[in-house]
Amino acid sequence: MKNFFILFIEILIILFAFYNSQDKAIINGYYDKEEHYDPNGFQDYTDYCKYFYNEKYDDKFKKNKLYSQVSEEDISNIISYFENFKEWMNLSNRSDEYDFSESSITQGDYVYIKTKEGEKIGDTYYDKFDNYSVYFYDTEKHTLYYIHSNI
Repeated sequence: MKNFFILFIEILIILFAFYNSQDKAIINGYYDKEEHYDPNGFQDYTDYCKYFYNEKYDDKFKKNKLYSQVSEEDISNIISYFENFKEWMNLSNRSDEYDFSESSITQGDYVYIKTKEGEKIGDTYYDKFDNYSVYFYDTEKHTLYYIHSNI
């Protein structure tokens, strides 16, 4: 019985670790996906993914606490991340994987930006484009775009 209890606890720990490792910004329910992970990535990597949803999922992004609705004032900041990301994809000879158009960023879409900007690293601080993830949901195409750059 003692061995069963220990095994049960170990399984719970594994399940808890798996649950916490899931990217909660990628909402379940997409019907298709395209994922382009950096083949050479370990610590420094550049990833580009697209997740395709049905229209009924728009409301899930609206209700998700991570996401905020894009305002006119947000658009230039969001574009800056995608422009920086595009440069890294080009430098990595991966431009054929990247098909995002900045013109799809419009008021009323949803975005979540996770960045280390301003956090201390050694004797200095992270700059804006040193380490970021952007989750952008286009309400017209019902597509979630995920970009990550950590260079």
